[in-house]
Amino acid sequence: MLTPKVSVVIPTYNHARYLPYAIESVLNQSYPNLEVFVIDDGSTDGTAQIVKPYIPKINYIYKENGGTPNALNHGLSRATGKYVCWLSADDALIGEKVSKQVSLMESDPSLGFSYTSFVVIDANGNKQYDVNSAYFPNKQVMVTKLMEGCFINGSSVMMRCSALEKIGYFDESLPQAHDYDLWFRFLRHYSCGFLEEPLLAYRWHGENMSKNPIDACILIVQERARRLFPEWL
Repeated sequence: MLTPKVSVVIPTYNHARYLPYAIESVLNQSYPNLEVFVIDDGSTDGTAQIVKPYIPKINYIYKENGGTPNALNHGLSRATGKYVCWLSADDALIGEKVSKQVSLMESDPSLGFSYTSFVVIDANGNKQYDVNSAYFPNKQVMVTKLMEGCFINGSSVMMRCSALEKIGYFDESLPQAHDYDLWFRFLRHYSCGFLEEPLLAYRWHGENMSKNPIDACILIVQERARRLFPEWL
């Protein structure tokens, strides 16, 4: 199999407790052509010391706090891979995620991005349950269902960098739902792929941003989606 470079961006803010688990989950992937960016969004919990043992296997970048979409965009702008993944600092890749997702993306150039199912773990890393993510091969159905709520786990996503350059990066004006917004923009121009196998461990520890969604951000994204897809919504 061809092994195009894959970039992995890990934005982190005061997640020193979980960050090594995330980093090691990437470094332990068998896929041979990876670059890893840890974007420290102004952490004050000793993150810089925690990452030292992983350098130079990873690229560590410290910046002033600017929020998750800003940290993500810092990483995306530095990515040199054909594909890029975003991994939250409290989550982890499992199985052969990168290899299997590259195979999927390489098999169909029309795919702008793809995502997978996932398992939920607790703060201590203990598995709680599987989540079989929804997926709809028909794009109109996919868009319509996404309007009911975002069922794509951002940390499970792999994006084609050439497609990302066309549609633009995360909207930094959205402190939340910036990923939800990006999926709609991808779907306007590209198809979406899916792997049913759970290839991500999603940590639920009570401090997750998604536990307290900002409804205003969701409403903004949905209104934008209506303008993007007037024929369907």
